[in-house]
Amino acid sequence: MANHVTNIIEIEYDANDNEVTEILEKLTSLFDEDAPLTEMYEEHQDTRTWWEQNIGAKWAYIEDFEGPENGYCRVNIVSAWAQVTEFVEHLNELMGFTGKVTHQYMDEMPNFGGYNIYENGTVVKEFEIPDLYEKIEEEAEVRKASENLVFEDRHEENDWMWDWMWDYAYEMIEPEED
Repeated sequence: MANHVTNIIEIEYDANDNEVTEILEKLTSLFDEDAPLTEMYEEHQDTRTWWEQNIGAKWAYIEDFEGPENGYCRVNIVSAWAQVTEFVEHLNELMGFTGKVTHQYMDEMPNFGGYNIYENGTVVKEFEIPDLYEKIEEEAEVRKASENLVFEDRHEENDWMWDWMWDYAYEMIEPEED
C-alpha cells in the first residue's frame, strides 16, 4: 500500500479575475463530481508515467475543497508516495501565473514534508524536511529529558509521541510569515 501524502494548496487571487475564477470553479467541479485531476489538462494519458510527470504522483484525488470565494481557495489533495508539485505548477500556469499559491505537503509516516510558495508563478520560498521522522525522534528525546520521562515499554512511549507528534510536524512545515 502506498504512503499517502497530504497536499494543502491555498490560493489567493484577484477575485475580479474571471479567468482565474473560472479555473478554480472547474477545480471545484472535479471535487463535486469526484472526477480525476487529469480533467484539468487538455491532453492526458491514464498511465503511471504520465501521472508522475504531470501530477507528481502515481495517483491523487481531491479530498476537500473550500472556495473559491472572495479571492481565496483551499484544496486538500491526497496523493501516493509524493507531493503534487507538478500539478501545482500546472495550476499556476492555468491561472496565468497570477496570485499567490502556497503548497504544503506531508507524508503520512511522516517521512518528509515541506512547502513551496509561489507569487505570480515564481517560487519565492521553499522548504523541505526529507528526514522528518528523524527530527520527531530527536524532539522526543529532548522532551523526555526535559520532563524526566521513563516509559515501561515502547507502546507507552509511542502513545505519548502520538499525543504531540502531528502538531509538532505540521508546525515544522508551516510557512513563516513575512
